[in-house]
Amino acid sequence: MIKVLLVDDDYLALEGLRQMLHWDSFNGELAGCATDGLEAVSMIEDNPPDVVVADIKMPRMNGIDLARYLYQNHRGTHIILLSGHSEFEYAQKALQYRVTDYILKPVTRQKIKELENLLVKISQELTARKEIRRLTGSDSLRDHLLSLLRQGDADAVRDLLLSGSLSDSLLHDTAGTLGATILNHLFTYQKEIRKNNPQLADIKKQEMETYWHLPSPAARVDYLLSLCQELMAYTQSRKNEYEQPIVAHSVQMIQECFSDPGFNISQLADRANLSLPYLSTVFKQAMGQTISSYLSQQRLLHAQELLQDISIPIKDVCARSGYEDPHYFARSFKKQTGMTPSEYRNLYSSRDLHPNRSAKEENI
Repeated sequence: MIKVLLVDDDYLALEGLRQMLHWDSFNGELAGCATDGLEAVSMIEDNPPDVVVADIKMPRMNGIDLARYLYQNHRGTHIILLSGHSEFEYAQKALQYRVTDYILKPVTRQKIKELENLLVKISQELTARKEIRRLTGSDSLRDHLLSLLRQGDADAVRDLLLSGSLSDSLLHDTAGTLGATILNHLFTYQKEIRKNNPQLADIKKQEMETYWHLPSPAARVDYLLSLCQELMAYTQSRKNEYEQPIVAHSVQMIQECFSDPGFNISQLADRANLSLPYLSTVFKQAMGQTISSYLSQQRLLHAQELLQDISIPIKDVCARSGYEDPHYFARSFKKQTGMTPSEYRNLYSSRDLHPNRSAKEENI
């Protein structure tokens, strides 16, 4: 919703504008009506609008002075001037105040349509700016992009940058801030996969300079996509060389440390000097399960072995399998096996006492 302030010393013209505009067509609402520039300034100070539509020729403060006031105090507010043919050359002097456009009087239905088209364009621009600000500070965008890069999903990365809301925002990102944020996410991933690690600072500076010198938002989007494709190609080329040793090392470390209740997957990532999301992606691709589920699986398998020895108290089985909380151990064990630790132990004790009994007989 964009707020529009109408300013004209002619009451009939002001009322005509208010009634003739199709407010829904540009998602607009009337912020107010003022009869000269000074009254408009007072209203703007109380509640700044998104757009001011003002006549040029008004008493006390004319439209050009109002444009200068907005340029100096409210640069985010657009101004559209209404001018007669005799005033048009004079109105051109207001270009230095970033006037959005002019509508020549008299304001006919055709001119109303022109004004509405301008307001639609402004509405779209303001919506895009709001989305750009949201995406620039979005952790979810960063996480989603990095996840796609780790998966090597080239089609999904292309769709993300070239279609949908992100693409629209990038194409409206004339300041380049959103694209620069995405470029920083790519540097994060480049550091993560250790590509050109010793020279990363110099590469970052060079790629940033290249980005800022590109001539248009569309060219910047193409540049970001090409960097994504290059990083994914590099990751794929190093997959067997680099990722398999990581997975093997992780499996070995889990085997050695799972019985330590203080050991967790964050420590595993820290010891491997890798980010946890990247390590998790590599591990799951190679093993078909998450690191957390693999760690839990190893602890539960070890607990099953220990429970078969009735001389070991269940609380010791819990501790020696890497669990600090006996209640959590019992819940996890039952979820995995369908039995409590005590029931599991009793089952194996029964089998030891009656080795010839079948599982079917035991369940009778």
